[in-house]
Amino acid sequence: MSAEFSICRCSLEQRADALRVLHSGLPHGQQLALVQALQGARDQTDAVFDGLLVALVADKVVAAAWAQLTPGRTAVVWLPDANSPAALALMRAMAEFLDEHEVTLAQFLAATDEPVSHELLEAGGIRELAKLAYLAADRDLFPTHRPTSQLAFSAHAGDEPERLGALLVRTYEGSLDCPQLNGIRNSADVLEGYRQQGKFAPERWFTVDHRGEDIGALIMTVHSDSGNWELVYMGLVPEHRGNGFGRKVLEFAMWQAGEGGAERLVLAVDQDNQPALENYERAGFVAWDRRTVYARLRPGKS
Repeated sequence: MSAEFSICRCSLEQRADALRVLHSGLPHGQQLALVQALQGARDQTDAVFDGLLVALVADKVVAAAWAQLTPGRTAVVWLPDANSPAALALMRAMAEFLDEHEVTLAQFLAATDEPVSHELLEAGGIRELAKLAYLAADRDLFPTHRPTSQLAFSAHAGDEPERLGALLVRTYEGSLDCPQLNGIRNSADVLEGYRQQGKFAPERWFTVDHRGEDIGALIMTVHSDSGNWELVYMGLVPEHRGNGFGRKVLEFAMWQAGEGGAERLVLAVDQDNQPALENYERAGFVAWDRRTVYARLRPGKS
């Protein structure tokens, strides 16, 4: 390819070619994920493609990259083919686009054995964030009766966003789950991001109370197409960790999933979070996939 290319945002007329070129340059696993992302984008406005960038030679699309904006000042990034001479220029243009839109967290997932160009990552300001284990527990492991404990669970926690947001910030303190994210996003953006995962089910958002004190949070969602429920987030404030409450929150989550007719409960956890991994394994969760998450972090305004 000639080095005489130009970088610009993709026009509507160029979009089909750009997405085809983008797809062909991705590893197989990410190709499947891109197809799913495009299916999910069908009901959105054309603004979802504002971050679709192309390299042109004589008006022909020769390379493409996509910063897919998502709620809560976040984005999913789709990298250009590392073999393209335009790849580095596209990554720098993507970084500028993300900054223009004040995106605080832009990320992508890759299989743990998938090669990634570190030169591309550096050009886009992206680095490895964490290695994630994806776990699942089938419904035959769910409690058949509501578990007993000293904890009280209050549903519709999202109805009081300031209370829940402040509680979440406390649960992040000292967390071993992707600790690099602490302080990057404000609580409003975090809550908006959680709402967009799966099918928003406000009745499955809980505050966890102990003797009248908020000590934790539990957020769950539904993936009705697969029969899965997802444990999006569970956390306790630092002073109430290590006393068995985490197991009680998990048992409650599994019971809720069973009551809701879930076939299984799934979740993702940082592989460095050994206490959480042990808690899940004791409850019968098993790993079904492992991924590396790469991210570009930019602290946002409160």
